[in-house]
Amino acid sequence: MKLFVPLLVSLSSAETDCNKVRRYLYPDEGDCPKEMKCSEEFACAVDKDDCDLYQCVSATGCPPGTTYSVFNPQASADDGADHEINGLEGYYCNPEGALTCSYDTDGNFYIDVVVDNKKPWIGAPQDDDEKRKVTLISKTKHDQHVEGTAFKQFHDSECVGEEIEDGTKVHFRKSANDPNCQDEFDFGHIYSEINGFTYVVDFFIGFDDYWHINEFGEERILKGGVSNQFQCRLKASDHGWVDPNPSSNRTYNYVEYNGQIPFTFKAYVDRDFSEEYDGSVIELGDEYENDGIFVEAKHGAGDGLEEHIMHLRECTSHNYLKIGESDDGTPIFEDTPSGTFAFLNDGCMDNNIVTYSQKNDRTEWTNDVKTFVKDQFKLQVDAAAGGNGAKITYSCEMVLCPLDIFKGSTSPGEPCHLNTKCSNRYDNLFSARHARTSPAKNDDVLIKTVYEEGVIITNSAEIGNFALGLAVASLLLLAL
Repeated sequence: MKLFVPLLVSLSSAETDCNKVRRYLYPDEGDCPKEMKCSEEFACAVDKDDCDLYQCVSATGCPPGTTYSVFNPQASADDGADHEINGLEGYYCNPEGALTCSYDTDGNFYIDVVVDNKKPWIGAPQDDDEKRKVTLISKTKHDQHVEGTAFKQFHDSECVGEEIEDGTKVHFRKSANDPNCQDEFDFGHIYSEINGFTYVVDFFIGFDDYWHINEFGEERILKGGVSNQFQCRLKASDHGWVDPNPSSNRTYNYVEYNGQIPFTFKAYVDRDFSEEYDGSVIELGDEYENDGIFVEAKHGAGDGLEEHIMHLRECTSHNYLKIGESDDGTPIFEDTPSGTFAFLNDGCMDNNIVTYSQKNDRTEWTNDVKTFVKDQFKLQVDAAAGGNGAKITYSCEMVLCPLDIFKGSTSPGEPCHLNTKCSNRYDNLFSARHARTSPAKNDDVLIKTVYEEGVIITNSAEIGNFALGLAVASLLLLAL
């Protein structure tokens, strides 16, 4: 007898079946005749009336009124003895009214969802200690179930929902600060190539199997229970970098500097950062084909921020394909990007986004001069024919951080944290001149956060596997 078959899917390389998403959202509509799938962490955005309008979008690309969410159709109890469990099946743009993962006005993380409570058990115990309870539990607790035995993980949880619609459904609006629920969420994070630094919250909602001990002293399952797995994915920069885990503590108390500072975010056509782009069209030949476009962020802070270095916290690119031209020849680009990639997180380039690169230490691109108040990266471009063109927007969130803070230990999600992928990249900046010790835990640390954007427009491009994997014939670089 099958008692418990977990269908937990690794979502790092999964595909989402957008036809299944559409059937789930609009069960009265017919199937679309063609295959519709989104790869990796791109979400299905589907249309009720037109199959051709489906899109694959990043966390920031879902249409108004929808939210980037994990796709996990709910399981429901049948009359058998099997424990039903759903799985995580990719990502979709979730309409209002489904699972909500957000923060209240006090900054506390909460979830809001309604689950089915179907088919009351006939003849089942009705006393408070034995009757069926629909509760919320952590994935850790759920996975402690011993295969081959009755499922018993839900009953002891005090994180209980409210029955609605004559008991056929159960509503859960639960905060991570709720004393009955605060231990029933699993908190984590990932560095996503598509969405950047992302908080992950896992939990299950369901009820146990109905079982008893038979005359032979063995467990006998009379009715199977239900486990509905849920996962919240919160792009940190879209939520002010607020950690949903109320028990997490930042190493320092970061205080934002409110004054104005001199700051530049510029693109150059040479590796010496001497020839600034002037707004003209760049015809790509061997020189640019072998070199690339160089971007530099630089601050000129004073008033107590002189010892602060430029720290690139997160950089993202969006690729918009050219879909036509206006009457005067102006290119027209798609409204929703075909590709979105977070190519830099916490000071480190993602090695899989090969079009971007940075030096392994904090020095100028062509010499060993240390880069305290600036940081640089390179966009490689290659001349080739084919394609209609594209517009690439890129943006960076940057933080002016005290250099000494990187001598100590900070946690992912903090403004001044260096990714372990390049944990030694800032080491060359430390010297006798900058030999102070790192601040003490919980000290106030003054920082300045800056956000800047830029645009690249190509006249010809072949789009590769990444948003910036371009074969470019001519390129126009504009500052927003």
